[in-house]
Amino acid sequence: MDGCCSEKQIPDLLFSLQQVQRRFTDEERDSRKQQRFCDNSGIFIRLIKMSSLNQKIVALIVTYRPDPELLMRNFQALVPQVAEIIVVDNSDDVAQAEAVRQLFAGLEKVHYLWNQGNQGIAFALSQGVRLAEQLGAVWVLTMDQDSVLPPRYVAVLAEDVQSYGDRAVSIGTPFVSASHRFADTAAGGPVKLLITSGNMIRVDAVKRAGYFRDDFFIDYVDFDLSLRLRKLGYLLIESHKISFNHQLGNATRKTLFGKAFSCTNYSPLRFYYMSRNRMVFFKENIWFDPALVFKCAADMLKETLKMLIGEENRKAKMKAILCGVRDGLTGRMGKYTGRF
Repeated sequence: MDGCCSEKQIPDLLFSLQQVQRRFTDEERDSRKQQRFCDNSGIFIRLIKMSSLNQKIVALIVTYRPDPELLMRNFQALVPQVAEIIVVDNSDDVAQAEAVRQLFAGLEKVHYLWNQGNQGIAFALSQGVRLAEQLGAVWVLTMDQDSVLPPRYVAVLAEDVQSYGDRAVSIGTPFVSASHRFADTAAGGPVKLLITSGNMIRVDAVKRAGYFRDDFFIDYVDFDLSLRLRKLGYLLIESHKISFNHQLGNATRKTLFGKAFSCTNYSPLRFYYMSRNRMVFFKENIWFDPALVFKCAADMLKETLKMLIGEENRKAKMKAILCGVRDGLTGRMGKYTGRF
């Protein structure tokens, strides 16, 4: 996740993107024989048929120091599945931002935005959703930079969400990380939470809920929005008809007394944001869904124990967790500028 583009990698990636662009230009030429329409700038865009869900779907990727090869795989998987792609770049380095911008230069269906620094994933997601609304999108597929979707992922979700009626405004799937499958239900259906990546969400519902919470900066912004949507009476759906690959930190497998467990190896700063935002999440939702809050608190304790047993830099990470708990309880939010 903290990779960066090297000068040697950029030409190869540019060539690959040019090939992708040419392929979809050919597809677009063929499709225009049957049907076509224009966006506000007069550029023809491809009409994606998603089963009987005839609504525009736009993908949104937030980037920060991306691994260029993984970002390329992410992009290639998305292009044939959505009408347009928005890339919001939080890169805090001019050269890094230019490298990412060059990857998408000249591609008509890609909209690249650079925030001239790391404004946080919540700000970038809200920024992207607002742009999607301007582009006429009804649904936005939010993606992490290190996730890769299988073919027909969007089509499957678009078909499945219709069976739950108009109250269903957000649909995701299980994901696989470090050979482990993560799912909230045994067979799919309504759930309490959905992660950002692979989540297809209705634009008007995000707008009504107040967009993503900027003061969280990063971590728990998806869970926070999930609860605010549920409080408005909306449904969140987990479809088990498909899944995708998603990277959680730099996951490694460890064993203790013969029992295997996974460590995320997040940085101290990520542990800070997770613990701080969890405190706020717990305070604001304890009476709405106490069972969920207690489960998330138990998960926090488990993650802390696994970090103490199986990860390096434990002292700094433990300090970050304690600082996060303190700041969450006292209401010190936004971007953290200290060090651990």
